[in-house]
Amino acid sequence: MQSLRAILTLSGDETLAVAKTAVRDGAKGFVERGISVIQRLNERRFGQALLDEIEEMRSAGKIREDFTTTDAGTSTFQEFLEMIGDKPDEQRFRVFCALFMSANAPDASFSEAVFDLELMGLLRKLSIGEMHLLYAAMQVKSYTVTSASDLLLAPLRKVLGYTSATLIHRNAQPLLECGLLSRNTWDNPGGSGGATRELLTDLGFALLERIEKYNEFKRESGSLK
Repeated sequence: MQSLRAILTLSGDETLAVAKTAVRDGAKGFVERGISVIQRLNERRFGQALLDEIEEMRSAGKIREDFTTTDAGTSTFQEFLEMIGDKPDEQRFRVFCALFMSANAPDASFSEAVFDLELMGLLRKLSIGEMHLLYAAMQVKSYTVTSASDLLLAPLRKVLGYTSATLIHRNAQPLLECGLLSRNTWDNPGGSGGATRELLTDLGFALLERIEKYNEFKRESGSLK
């Protein structure tokens, strides 16, 4: 926790100074310093947000007071830091918050923590487009088979905000490979009229359950409308 707080101490003027130096020295200046302005800004923004989330969870009794002394606590915190140090985005951050809260709940077992850590590892590797599609699938959840065409993509397009079938299929592949989207539904979207087809696997629904629990906590605290 202390090392994360140290990341957040760089002032706006200091960040600007890094940018000016890098511009003067060219791309090599970034490489030699091992830092980019964008990455540092992201670390500051999401790092502070993580500290705020942890404090809110602890105050509400949603996670163990001594989470930093447990295997689950240190491992999930490390996964969170690695995600922030890579290419964080808002959707992935919220999902990691949900998994962190689940793994470090006062009554969470070691097996549950391992499950949450596995999900963190899977999600950390996804691109922002793949995360966006996963979020859309979790919102749609399922659809009813009718005589209409485009049963699978139509509801996803409404949530995604774009219509490219090629991009949707491309982003779906990693989600299918890691077992979050149902390959049976994806490969065979039709079926008997009136049948319900689920977009998520049991793993995907387990993730959704954790996100919904976290969202409920945020609503109760007044920080999610």
